[in-house]
Amino acid sequence: MNLNDSSRSNTEKYIQQTIESDQADGLMFNLAKDYVLYSKYFWKMGDRQKTEENLQQAIKTFKDCGADGWVEKYEGQLAAM
Repeated sequence: MNLNDSSRSNTEKYIQQTIESDQADGLMFNLAKDYVLYSKYFWKMGDRQKTEENLQQAIKTFKDCGADGWVEKYEGQLAAM
């Protein structure tokens, strides 16, 4: 996720479209990973609040999928923030 000024808006737009698509298709595990990616994007942008919000959404979605290992991984990352 190497970003420069010209790619920031395209990157955010792409991630948003991916989230919308996975929601519409019911691909919950992929949706959770999309939220993780979005949190990494906001981390790079220096927006801690949106980073945490997307990481929490990812954790919730992983829980809904029963992906306990992924829940533990990202709960640890959230706690370390």
